Amino acid sequence: MQSLDVIADPVRLAIARHLAAHGAASLPELADAAGVHVNTARPHVTAMEEAGLLVGERRPAEGPGRPAVDYRLAQGWTLSATDFLGLAELLATALVRSAPDPAALRGLGREWGGYLVGRPGAKDVTDQLPRVLERLGFQAVVGDEVVLFACPCPLVAPDRPKMVCELAAGVVEGALAAAGSDLRVGTHDHHPEQRRCTVELQRPTGRRPKGKRR
Repeated sequence: MQSLDVIADPVRLAIARHLAAHGAASLPELADAAGVHVNTARPHVTAMEEAGLLVGERRPAEGPGRPAVDYRLAQGWTLSATDFLGLAELLATALVRSAPDPAALRGLGREWGGYLVGRPGAKDVTDQLPRVLERLGFQAVVGDEVVLFACPCPLVAPDRPKMVCELAAGVVEGALAAAGSDLRVGTHDHHPEQRRCTVELQRPTGRRPKGKRR
């Protein structure tokens, strides 16, 4: 089986991306990164290990019971963020030519944001939002607003980068809702030429959440 076939699954792709970013992680950490239960993540990790994408290393025993295992990407195997850049550009071009309604784009982003968070329930949005946005190629800092750096917008949709920014704002909305947060998206500013966007977070009253401005 080809490597791309092995990771052609949202859970396995999330696991590979987490290990590419963090080096090594335990099974519970990988399950958390993928937004699934440990029992769901276990067979995916096993399949990736059997395919030669992952290697497991047992930690030194610290007491009775089986020692924990840390997983890392196999030596020489990397997950390139540019593997599908050409395809992403093609899809973005097709989307632009279909002249999508901004409201429809925002709605699609909301659905995807909820999907990436995983099981609905109370979660820490300062932890969840960066993870969700990282899976889409964004780097995010969360305070009283979400600041997106290194935005892929001008790379995948150079003729209409704000279309991707609109999707990102929708993703933030969907992730907030799925995480059980009462925060809502307020104004959002897009600066494709700087590859930077900001999304204001508000309470239902319209007040900004308390916290240090970023």
